[in-house]
Amino acid sequence: QWGKPGAIALLEWNNQPADNYIRLNYLRPHSPEPEGEPVKFDWAKKSIRRLSPNSTPATLPGFAEGAFYIQDPGTLLAVDMLNPRPGEAVLDLCAAPGGKTTAIAACMKNDGRVVATDIREDRLKQLRENCERLGADCVEVMPLGTDVREKFDRVLVDVPCSNTGVMRRRVDLRWRLQPRDLQATTKIQREILRQAARNVKPGGLLVYSTCSLEPEENEQMVKTFLERNRAFAI
Repeated sequence: QWGKPGAIALLEWNNQPADNYIRLNYLRPHSPEPEGEPVKFDWAKKSIRRLSPNSTPATLPGFAEGAFYIQDPGTLLAVDMLNPRPGEAVLDLCAAPGGKTTAIAACMKNDGRVVATDIREDRLKQLRENCERLGADCVEVMPLGTDVREKFDRVLVDVPCSNTGVMRRRVDLRWRLQPRDLQATTKIQREILRQAARNVKPGGLLVYSTCSLEPEENEQMVKTFLERNRAFAI
């Protein structure tokens, strides 16, 4: 898939320690100003700070007050593509622990409605707690599988995946992940994506997101979806 040079580069990258980042939360006043070095990304130009390697983000001033959220910048690319706007209705599937959900609420300035779902009660509890801490008051949390018949302006489908794109942070995958796991995961992804499509308004936007490097979970999944759902286009 990657060729020898690409595979070696990827393996070397995965052996490097991951940086710690926080996203500033503009739904809460930044007092005191959160620590860290400002870092710009094309999809997050002013909200990201890089912390020192030995820092413990959850103990920094402002954490309990919701001044920031511990978040890798790459996870915000899906939110940038979703481009949520004030006054809209947004559905965030598989939302826990709430990094993208609260970023969506911040983009909307708490003006509108965000329905955030996940599958387990412990994850829903974590999602609710993070929304409360960050002041994401426009978010309504409910279990995944709830019969949501509403049509939304924008739908984010950040599906469970193999996590092969974040192996630096999920080092256990090197020993745990098996080829058979991919087949089971893609089956779940197809079903979640199928359900999500029913909740998109005509003319609305559906963003499909993973943290996987596998074509079966990305390009092939999207290709199959488009073949079966002619009302959608890239």
